[in-house]
Amino acid sequence: MGSLVCFGGWSATVAQVSQVGDCLMSEAEGPSTSATNDVGGAAAGPSEASRVGHIVGMVLVGVVAPAVVVGALVGALGVSALFTGVLWGALGAKLGGTRRMAYVAPAVGVVAGLGAYTAYDWWWAGLLAVTGIVSGVGFRFGWFPVLLVVPFAATFVTPTSAGTDAVIFGTIVAVGIGYGMVIVRRFGVPPVIEGDRYSWPVTAVIALAFGGVLGAAAGLGVALSWSEPYWVPEPVLILVMYILMGRRERIREKALGTACGAAAAVVVAALAPPTWVLTALTLMAFLAAVMQRQIYWRMYGLYTFSLVLYFATPGDVAFVAEQRGFQILAGIGLLVLGLLALHFVGDRLARRYPQPELAAAPPT
Repeated sequence: MGSLVCFGGWSATVAQVSQVGDCLMSEAEGPSTSATNDVGGAAAGPSEASRVGHIVGMVLVGVVAPAVVVGALVGALGVSALFTGVLWGALGAKLGGTRRMAYVAPAVGVVAGLGAYTAYDWWWAGLLAVTGIVSGVGFRFGWFPVLLVVPFAATFVTPTSAGTDAVIFGTIVAVGIGYGMVIVRRFGVPPVIEGDRYSWPVTAVIALAFGGVLGAAAGLGVALSWSEPYWVPEPVLILVMYILMGRRERIREKALGTACGAAAAVVVAALAPPTWVLTALTLMAFLAAVMQRQIYWRMYGLYTFSLVLYFATPGDVAFVAEQRGFQILAGIGLLVLGLLALHFVGDRLARRYPQPELAAAPPT
């Protein structure tokens, strides 16, 4: 996590810090559940130590070493793209399986390049709407979890005005996806994870609603001329991922944590402490957030607090806290409206067009 946070400061990839925290937390929660199912559980200590060592070794060999090479050849843009690709590859494989993520990887690379070239104007907002619709169509075939990575790739990019740089960014993202898949495959992620399937009418409603919410979230940020409009669709994507995991309560917890973190930052701004105090508070809040991962709203509140202090200048903390809090809460509000619309329309369609049975898994 430390390496990803360090590289997260480059341009728009700053937003990945939030994503990395959420994704790593969900990754950590998964193994803890499965570990309780192990017979006896006596070897929990040694196996955990071995797992940490395995992760460190894989990161050094599969991520850090290639990043050094890419950085020497392409520069900061290439390193940012590589880490971005590793994150999307790991996330997509965890949600949909390594084999499915391999099929989706070229599309993710193309979308990442398009996102880098169009960020952050109205073309970018349109791209998010289209990717939301495309990923929503995956509900017809059980592919939505892995296709969710496509709008992720369009949202969090390193902006570039040169077409050549956009091609380089997208290409290296696709390469990084391969590294991410290899890493998570070593920890038992299966080739295929089947998602829910719905009839065409239900799928169409979901796809249009998801694309509409993402497009509206991105459009809101563009219309208000925010320099970092990706913070509005960020909670939409993160919370949809958690809804897939059966954790719908995270919508309420993320809203509460965001409000508490932003409010605490405003209080600190009113006190106007010296710079060294702000730095110490940022570090302590971030470390506390890592230790509070079991209580999501508290973790996200501390994380929002540390993020605002880190990226704001000493005299600008209150403004950044207000803007960041409003952006995230606006995204959550748009998602809630979309879910309400889906609930109203989807229930009627589901009764008329029942969900088909999942296809039998092919023999391995």
